[in-house]
Amino acid sequence: MNEQTLTSRWRRTWILLLTAALVASMAAFIAPANASGSDDEYEETYRVTVQNLTENQTLTPAVVATHEDDFRLFKRNRTASNGIQQLAENGGVPVLVAELMDDDDVADVGVTSGGPIGPGETASVLVRTGDDADRISVAAMLICTNDGFASVNSTKIPRSGESTRYGQAYDAGTEINTQEFVDLVPPCSGTGVGTGTSNPALAENGTVKRHRGITESGDLSPATHGWHGPAIKVTIERVATYEITITNLTTGQPITPAVFAAHNGRHDLFRKGAVASNGIQQLAENGGVPVLAAEAAANTNISASTVVGSAPLAPGASASTTLEVIGRANRFSLASMLVCTNDGFGGIDGKRLPREIGEAEHFSARAYDAGTEINTESFDDLVPPCDGDSGTGTGMSNPALAENGRIHRHAGIQGGADLTGAHAWSGPVVGVTIERIG
Repeated sequence: MNEQTLTSRWRRTWILLLTAALVASMAAFIAPANASGSDDEYEETYRVTVQNLTENQTLTPAVVATHEDDFRLFKRNRTASNGIQQLAENGGVPVLVAELMDDDDVADVGVTSGGPIGPGETASVLVRTGDDADRISVAAMLICTNDGFASVNSTKIPRSGESTRYGQAYDAGTEINTQEFVDLVPPCSGTGVGTGTSNPALAENGTVKRHRGITESGDLSPATHGWHGPAIKVTIERVATYEITITNLTTGQPITPAVFAAHNGRHDLFRKGAVASNGIQQLAENGGVPVLAAEAAANTNISASTVVGSAPLAPGASASTTLEVIGRANRFSLASMLVCTNDGFGGIDGKRLPREIGEAEHFSARAYDAGTEINTESFDDLVPPCDGDSGTGTGMSNPALAENGRIHRHAGIQGGADLTGAHAWSGPVVGVTIERIG
């Protein structure tokens, strides 16, 4: 679509502006091609959240771009690009998007979802970085202005966690600020008055500068259309999305849903040779998945956690889920109870997460003994479903069986009571496949 066609759409109605903006947003997000057209792979995904900090100004959807260090969305005291001009005068979101997508220094472009951003409201979009793209820029029109826009221009992408930046209001310097409804984008007046197109008679051929705000002139007033301080707050968070699949590798042991935790290298969900946490104890003795899940969720060293599966898995069965991780977690741990044991569980401790989008890794969980309860192998001491009779067993820890040991490799089923070779296993007990999908 050429620029003339894009501009002509704004001359019709505000509805067309929103439609085009949302289409541009979906195109940028669903098929986020590198703006340079190269084959460079994206490195990371970030969620950019834009909050409107003004009291009285509605913003257009925000345009967000990741780019290289030497790129600038605009430069103060320099002439605005056509994309910035069209955004600032007419809400020309697609024009700016198209301009950015054609720039070799821009890696990815997105538009916040949900339409215009009202005072105090927020909107977000996911964008990706390229090999050398370590900066983000954001711009949105201040709708009740002739050529005003809010922007964060070329801020460094955070290496970990999240980053917050505040954007000021700028004047594109391309149109005289009449503050008359007839010269503004139609929604400003609330009555459809306005053109939504640049007026050559108002051209001032100036440069980008800080906006002086709304004055007592024309149809606008500081009380009803003004703002104070920064116009937008921009929060940037690293996001990685994983698809996790677990499979019961045993031939005779049902397993509970698994608790999965993403973290950095300084944390473990459990550790061989260490005393089991309450969460691991409750999982391993009683199938206490919610207890371990709550323990993981409350741990500040864990970036994200989830439960894989919704019910016990029979031998050979699988379950999957997806998990969104914010921050720089690079490892994961996982635990699932071996149901027909006193305190056995399948576990993976501190393995590395896939780094690249589309990369998948396969892991095998070994069988561990939590060391918290003597292994009687009697149905009466096990979780009730083990023998198929919901009335057999307690599903509760038995103080008389407490052994106060430490986590160690499970010795397997010995056949000393009700359990037999039918409940035994050899080798790994849980298969885990993790693919980074975003």
